[in-house]
Amino acid sequence: MSKQVPTHYRKQPIQPIEIIDAYGLDFKRGNALKYLLRAGSKHGEEKTDDLQKAIWYLVCELHGIELADEINEHISAHPALDA
Repeated sequence: MSKQVPTHYRKQPIQPIEIIDAYGLDFKRGNALKYLLRAGSKHGEEKTDDLQKAIWYLVCELHGIELADEINEHISAHPALDA
């Protein structure tokens, strides 16, 4: 692979992809884990951004895209919930 691992992943000794592969996680659960592991470490993004993304993937896994989008819209409409 010619693209290097981004710096927000290089801070840890184990890469998210290695954990995802080791546990055989599907796309939604793998992405939820990825966002949980990198929360607060990606330059230019708030910790809450990644935590909300992780929640979106988990809700999507449990209940589908429609409810995940509905919850995301609700959070976006209420800035106090974004803290």
